[in-house]
Amino acid sequence: MGLAAGDRLFPVLDAQPKILAPAEPQPLMTPHTELVFEDVHFRYLRSRPVLQGVDLSIPFGETIAIVGPNGCGKTTLANLLPRFFDPVQGRVLLDNTDLRDVDLVDLRRKIGLVTQQAHLFDDSVMNNIRYGNLEASDAEVVAAAEQAHAHEFITKQLVKGYDTMVGQGGCRLSGGQRQRIALARAILRNPEILIMDEPTSQIDLQSEKLIQDALEHFIIGRTAIFITHRLSLLSLAHRIVVMQGGK
Repeated sequence: MGLAAGDRLFPVLDAQPKILAPAEPQPLMTPHTELVFEDVHFRYLRSRPVLQGVDLSIPFGETIAIVGPNGCGKTTLANLLPRFFDPVQGRVLLDNTDLRDVDLVDLRRKIGLVTQQAHLFDDSVMNNIRYGNLEASDAEVVAAAEQAHAHEFITKQLVKGYDTMVGQGGCRLSGGQRQRIALARAILRNPEILIMDEPTSQIDLQSEKLIQDALEHFIIGRTAIFITHRLSLLSLAHRIVVMQGGK
């Protein structure tokens, strides 16, 4: 059984990643002044384009909301920013520097990401939040939880408070609780760029209101990109970008 498993595992371990850091990375300014998508094309399958000639400029400090029907390319566009993928044509630029010329660690250190499905580990609440900044103290973790409106339920509803084990994928928590812990993790990271991909689509109205209140203050002084259909989050945006058919 071990040999059979190894036959499947070793090719994965030996595979070379498609996303590589440059040999001589260019430095990034802190904070950046502008994020630009320049004639960006992307496809997962050769016969099916997902993004077609997208041009979008986002100055530092602006909050934009990206809306559109399912499958129009909203999430794919956001995933190009931390270089989960690279464009097949065109460029994504930070201050006129192509992201492919930037060190991956430096780039991703600038970005906080909260998705529709919060990725939690079978560990304590404290460690799940600290994953946003492994060097953070307990006090800094608690402060981030307070800012995300998560501290109250952690201390009053969870038996062991911050030492409570959340279960695989956070299965012992409600959807709203998982999302607020994910938001606390992003707040602890203190990113220049915050990406929120449908963060309130599967939670109750009370949790949505708490997350909106937290974001209203947190997005000040940073670039924020919301992918959402919820009017509550759209109200936080300076500008709404509508996508249709990858354009």
